[in-house]
Amino acid sequence: MQYRYANAANQADAADDTRGGAAVDQPYPDTRQLIEALRAQTPPEYQYLIDDGFDRIVLYDDKTLSATSKRMPSGKYEVTLEVQARKSQVDADGNETRMPLADTIEIGVFTGKKDEEKPLYLKKTKITQERQTFKIIVDEKPSRAGIDPYNKLIDRIADDNMIDITAL
Repeated sequence: MQYRYANAANQADAADDTRGGAAVDQPYPDTRQLIEALRAQTPPEYQYLIDDGFDRIVLYDDKTLSATSKRMPSGKYEVTLEVQARKSQVDADGNETRMPLADTIEIGVFTGKKDEEKPLYLKKTKITQERQTFKIIVDEKPSRAGIDPYNKLIDRIADDNMIDITAL
C-alpha cells in the first residue's frame, strides 16, 4: 500500500519526500510535527511559550495600576508606569493554580486618543514580579500606557491593560 501526503506545493506524491526525511508511512503531518518544528526553531528562553500555548491552559491577569508623566527640561517626557501581572494554569475541571511568572510581556506608551494610539515606546520586557514599576522616557506627550497593550496574551479582563496617563 502506498501512502500519499500533500507537500508545500499541494501535490500528493509518496515518492517525493519533501518533509525532510519523515517516514512516508504517515499520510499527513499533525500537530506533533508542528510542535516539534516550533521547538527546534525556538530559543531556550522562549520554550515556555510553546508549553503555554499547546500543552497547558494558561490565563493572565495583566493590569495597569497607574501611569503618570512629567515634562522634563529637555522637552521629553518621563512616564512612570506601575503594572501588575499574574499567570495561572487551568485544569480540565476549571480549577486555577498560580504559576510563577517569568514571561516576556510588552510594555507600551502611546500618544493619541483611545483606539487611535500611536506607539511612542513598545518593548518586550521580562516580567518576574507580580508588581513592577517602569520609568520610560519618550519624545512626545504621552496619553496612554500599559502592559500587553495589544492583548496578545489570554487575559480575563483585557480592558484594564491600558489606562490614560495623568500629567503631573
